[in-house]
Amino acid sequence: MIETINLTKRYGELLALDNLNLKVGQGDCFGFIGPNGAGKTTTIKILATLLKPTWGEARIDGLSVGPVNARAVRSIIGYVPDYFGSYQDMVVQEYLDFFAAAYQIHGPKRTGVVRDVL
Repeated sequence: MIETINLTKRYGELLALDNLNLKVGQGDCFGFIGPNGAGKTTTIKILATLLKPTWGEARIDGLSVGPVNARAVRSIIGYVPDYFGSYQDMVVQEYLDFFAAAYQIHGPKRTGVVRDVL
């Protein structure tokens, strides 16, 4: 169900994720634990199609998490971060618009999605 092959992410000189190879089968329960800076959040963001790897591959249900399959991958996963990063000076509509942009929903479609959610 989840597979990574040499998944790596660099931020300039910082190596955030180093050749992660992982397989989690359908129905398996998997705990992703480790110290701060180990690459857990980076991996989850890549799997959720919110971040592009520097190299390597990640798959969800056989689908590559790259831009071609991003919409299909997002339709079969759920992602709830441990911290939502609430911005006190943002109104609800702006916050929803921000997340719609993160999911690459653009133009009139984004306006409609935000309106529907409100």
